[in-house]
Amino acid sequence: MKNAGKYSRFARWIVGLALLCALLGGSLFPVGAQFNTLLQDVPKLTGVSEILLLQSLDDGSVIFSKNETRRSAPASLTKIVTAILVFEKCADLSEVVTVKDYCIEAFYGLDSSNAGIRIGERLTVEQLLYCMMLPSANEAAYILADHAAGSVKAFVEEMNAFAEGLGCTDTHFANPHGLDEEGHYTTAADLAAMTSYALRREFKGNAAFEKIVGTRAYEVPATNLHAKRSLVSTNKMLNRNYPDYYSADVSGVKTGSTDLAGTCIAAKASRAGFHYLCIVMRGQNVDKPGDTYKINTAMVDAKAMLDWAFDNIRYQRVAEKEKAVAGIPVEMARKADYVQLVPAQDMYAFVPVGVDSGSVLIEPIVGTLPESLVAPVDKGRDYGIRGSIQYAGIEFAQVALVPASDIDRSATMYLVYLAKQAAGQKITKALLLAVLFAAAIYLLTLYIQKRRKRKERQLRVVPNIDKKY
Repeated sequence: MKNAGKYSRFARWIVGLALLCALLGGSLFPVGAQFNTLLQDVPKLTGVSEILLLQSLDDGSVIFSKNETRRSAPASLTKIVTAILVFEKCADLSEVVTVKDYCIEAFYGLDSSNAGIRIGERLTVEQLLYCMMLPSANEAAYILADHAAGSVKAFVEEMNAFAEGLGCTDTHFANPHGLDEEGHYTTAADLAAMTSYALRREFKGNAAFEKIVGTRAYEVPATNLHAKRSLVSTNKMLNRNYPDYYSADVSGVKTGSTDLAGTCIAAKASRAGFHYLCIVMRGQNVDKPGDTYKINTAMVDAKAMLDWAFDNIRYQRVAEKEKAVAGIPVEMARKADYVQLVPAQDMYAFVPVGVDSGSVLIEPIVGTLPESLVAPVDKGRDYGIRGSIQYAGIEFAQVALVPASDIDRSATMYLVYLAKQAAGQKITKALLLAVLFAAAIYLLTLYIQKRRKRKERQLRVVPNIDKKY
């Protein structure tokens, strides 16, 4: 078993190194949803949840997506962004916050999730984060927003600035907690971008963020106004007591549920060195066949997609740098009329089991492919030509295509080319006509002079008819 552990660690190291090399290579460009045609093959997928997104956290490629750019209320997935900004604005998580009255009164009369926090109670920023992210306490989100920015309004403005800064153009926040409100919406694609930001090691609050969202239960010590209290995460994918949802691979992140949003979840999962983020929105609580209780389709669908990905997606070579993809004509070449195009380097991507470079199709993308190249052509040079890597007729990545060999220029053909180019210029045409006219005048002058000299010679050799013999 010890050796098995060593092999597992070695395998993860190799996978990580391969991913790093591919990303640093810069020639592979993941695009869109990759394998939506395979969604029908995912067992236990309910078909009820309206919005789905499964994305690799290793290279950003999307495995599955459905309505990922559709705007929808995000419910408490909003709190992911609230937590990000709190971590960025509050350097000391042990700082004590005294709860203000309006942060509690704002939720009077609302039947919303809470942690029983009281006016005047004193809790640390960290304790409030646990209250917000585990039982999804709305008053905790309000308290943190007010503390971090001086007012909830100012904090919400910063939330929107943060989303805009990440390029999340289909997102607008109206509050820091996620309760339904006009002008409060986002998309699965935008949520994936914002959640991925929190899961990066470069994010200064990453370690604490992942610790909190991956915690199933937490005990808040007694405060000045409250006995110690136990918090339990609403994310049942972390809880073994819920076999319909539980996954040993999942380590966060957040759930949510409102009338407009339906049931929602953002789930991070890792296995064997691979990491995925799953976003499901507009799920429902539906009757489970054969049972008396309802199931949350957002969690069921998240588990189904993650399990399928871990069992069926592999990191494989999908493009070989020595394998010709197409040929392109070369003008002014000394020996060859065309050159072959090959991938700039061996490329790897997340693809279904059994898919490799021999089972994918690579086609030049028309908009990037010129009619020809002009010699000299340099082997391996990036001329901006891109190839579409396809599986089952669906493009899942793009790769740079480069010449497979050097092509020298023909000096003679280059001179002809220059002449043609020159002939196409208006100024050059005028100069050419002027030169031709001058040449014609010169030749005419030479002709006239030659005729005059010939006549003069004829006059000198005429005999003297008056001479007598």
